[in-house]
Amino acid sequence: MPRWLERRGFTLQLPPERGADAGPDDGSAFEKLVRLSLVERVGLVRGWFNVREARAEPTGNGERLRALSDGRALSWRWLRRTEADRLLDERLGTLQAMGYTVIDTGVCMRGRWDWLYDLVHKRLAQAPAAEPSEPSGNPLEDTLSRIGSSPDAIVESLAAVFELSPHAFNHPDARVVHRIEPGDLARLLPYLIHHDHAEVRAIGRRWLGCPTAAYQLPAELVQRWLETDEALASLLEGRLRPEGLALLGPDSLLRLSRTGCTHTVRDASRRWVQRLG
Repeated sequence: MPRWLERRGFTLQLPPERGADAGPDDGSAFEKLVRLSLVERVGLVRGWFNVREARAEPTGNGERLRALSDGRALSWRWLRRTEADRLLDERLGTLQAMGYTVIDTGVCMRGRWDWLYDLVHKRLAQAPAAEPSEPSGNPLEDTLSRIGSSPDAIVESLAAVFELSPHAFNHPDARVVHRIEPGDLARLLPYLIHHDHAEVRAIGRRWLGCPTAAYQLPAELVQRWLETDEALASLLEGRLRPEGLALLGPDSLLRLSRTGCTHTVRDASRRWVQRLG
């Protein structure tokens, strides 16, 4: 499966038709929901774009939402950013002409179902607080907010979130890392690398040391780490000299030659800039 990141998106609703004898609105008016997203497939040097349309509907009394499908790509081929933006705007106009209204917009890097988690969370927050500690909808975020302090508890909890054995979480290989969504990987790595326990930090180094891990992350995020986070930069800087162009691209290397947070990062980036002329 390709790894997609959402760059721009709209959540739209189509309210149900209500007759004259319909009862009061009980909060289940989101009869039809659509998430229209500009998504990027991250490559080694550049990304390719498409527009993805996913749908959801309420269940039962409307307090929960379920996905109707995994979404569909609107273009049969990869697109440049300008083409994908135009396709997104055209489809947005079509949905609005059909009666859909925009209830949420976003310009960010998001996982596949983050929009649905956010919407569920908003609707639960509006419901009467009968039960304590409702989950946010993102299993990783919930786990990180409630996780124990011992290394064993951390490993067991995070392994359960990703449906891994504790040994696989402790010693990840390329197959294990590939299973993790980019957004979750971007949250997990800083948590592990900056942890107070040396044992947990060692696990983080093994995750980031997997050759494929950095390529699953957006290049701009890796660039930001190399600019601002010395702990993460110290683990990534050794890869800049052999892999810098594939990992980041020429524009990021030019910036890092001036703004890298360590001398090694700046020096390796500067060498690439000189080679590229």
